[in-house]
Amino acid sequence: MADNRKEEKTAEVKKSKGKRREEEIRREKLQKTIVAIVGIVVGLIVAGCIAWVVIYSVSFQVKETDDYSIGLDESGLISGVKAKDYVTLCDYNNITVPYEDVSVSDEELDSYIDSLLSGYKTYSEDADRTVKMGDEINIDYVGSIGGVEFEGGSTQGGGTDIVVGQAGYIDDFEDQLVGHKAGENFDIEVTFPDDYGNDEVAGKDAVFNITVNGIYDTQEFNDEFVKANLSDQAQTADAFIENYKKEQSEQKLKDYIQNYVEENSTVNSYPDKYVKNLMKLCKGSAIQQYNSYNDYYQQSNGQPMYSSFEDYIGMDKKEYYASLRTEAEEVADKTLIYQAIFEDAGLSVTNDSKNALMEEYGIPEDYYTELETTYGKGYLNQEALRVAVLDYIKEHVTVEGQPE
Repeated sequence: MADNRKEEKTAEVKKSKGKRREEEIRREKLQKTIVAIVGIVVGLIVAGCIAWVVIYSVSFQVKETDDYSIGLDESGLISGVKAKDYVTLCDYNNITVPYEDVSVSDEELDSYIDSLLSGYKTYSEDADRTVKMGDEINIDYVGSIGGVEFEGGSTQGGGTDIVVGQAGYIDDFEDQLVGHKAGENFDIEVTFPDDYGNDEVAGKDAVFNITVNGIYDTQEFNDEFVKANLSDQAQTADAFIENYKKEQSEQKLKDYIQNYVEENSTVNSYPDKYVKNLMKLCKGSAIQQYNSYNDYYQQSNGQPMYSSFEDYIGMDKKEYYASLRTEAEEVADKTLIYQAIFEDAGLSVTNDSKNALMEEYGIPEDYYTELETTYGKGYLNQEALRVAVLDYIKEHVTVEGQPE
């Protein structure tokens, strides 16, 4: 039975490790979709606003809304507003970017490859394999003090993965694993620190019975590895690296441009009606957060998390109104800047802009209609407008110091 259990556990460990990277890739794609949805739902609007959770609209001067296209026309522009009248723009047609700010360093590449390979480690139970410091291994252990097992001191036969020397176990525990072989069972002796968090074991000598179930090996990043695991992205290691560097450089360039235009353009004043609309939307998002917190806490603890707005936020109605205004103006800064460039450069939102928006967020094209129904054409086109502006500026940027 022991052999069968071990084989079953080994198979489970292999299966889990063999699929880890595949699962990570799926999670990454899912996270992009979640980020996209959250970005579109919350976007620039919720930035900073969540910090000011509210109770109910009757308590404040500002009425809430969940209409993300409020104050926008269907093209994504602020209704009745010429943004250039409110903004002093930077010289967005003549931006010089240092190559080192948008290139991928050798250290960044190595770190990414190491992270990638960590998801494709192979598992070995070869009895000739010896544990070394820094190895990732799977072990079982049972701890006892004076011959009596103590609570929390066992893996209960489930196995656990650790990196020897990095697992954070008590002194000497991991050091004593070094030199033992896969499949070996042995005892180690340790002493718990006097200030250990568990009074039952603090300051006491303990014995751990250890079984090294197996040792993981990191594969080599080469053409064979790429073909076997990343064929949907490239066929060779060099091609995969080239694609990665290109994607990362483009993202770094986009981030640089975005930061540059936002930091070097100045919003001189605000269209009052638009800011008040943003305040309503900001408040609507905050109310959703308030209800979410209290509903969750009510289900978990039988009572709401906060008894009142004043209890949570510690400010009166006048102060809260001022805080909403400040947060709305911070949002308006960005939207006015991008619309002003959009107007000044004579741009338009096209299907390419919309497709680029969906690609940026990793959302399938056929999902656009559903998002449009939920959040309105105005809001989505405002986001597509931003993408169009960044793409336009990117075509006019000079990257200084770029190798031939």
